[in-house]
Amino acid sequence: AVLNRIYFAKESRARGYKKLLEAAKQSSVPIDFVPQAKLNDLANTREHQGIAAALSPVEYASVEDCLATCGPTATLLLLDQVQHARNVGLMIRSAVGAGAAGVLLSTRSSALLDDTVVRASAGAVFRIPIAPCPKLIDTIAKLRDADFWIFGLDGEGDTNLFEVDWPERVALIVGNESSGIRPGLRKKCDGLIRIPMANSLDSLNVAVAAGIGLFQIASKRG
Repeated sequence: AVLNRIYFAKESRARGYKKLLEAAKQSSVPIDFVPQAKLNDLANTREHQGIAAALSPVEYASVEDCLATCGPTATLLLLDQVQHARNVGLMIRSAVGAGAAGVLLSTRSSALLDDTVVRASAGAVFRIPIAPCPKLIDTIAKLRDADFWIFGLDGEGDTNLFEVDWPERVALIVGNESSGIRPGLRKKCDGLIRIPMANSLDSLNVAVAAGIGLFQIASKRG
């Protein structure tokens, strides 16, 4: 089984608590500290000793695994703190359909792979490498070393999505449902891309926007 996240009750004094916490930190497993009542709900029992783990139904890849699947022309989808599992599943399905080489997920304040994601993707999660990333800024540095250009989907972007001359290797970032791409990641982008909107609309659902972006890249490449 693959760990998505370990939950520690703030009030816990369980034996081995500190050792498990340190092991989780060293292995970069996401950690949440929650009230005892919240942990009771997550574990569906009071007999949990103050610690519970959420497991992924899908085996994760590493960033290096994703890069290994990339040919000279490749697209990667990066999800920055997308919090709704259904949106994650829909975007993974779009990535598979558009021929993307992999999906990279930020692990902090993000929805990771669970049964809801699997259902929303209609099983597409099993057909593409998906890598959790504790620090997307570090991941972007690895992608640059692999000759990827970084583009962010942003409603205030200065470039029209349908006018971009896409390079051979593209990493497309989409952000949180409410706040979009974090400022630090925006600064790392080679370009911020907007989807032109009619009738005074200012935004789209993040999964819809990601699908439009991915298939536009694919269509430009023939």
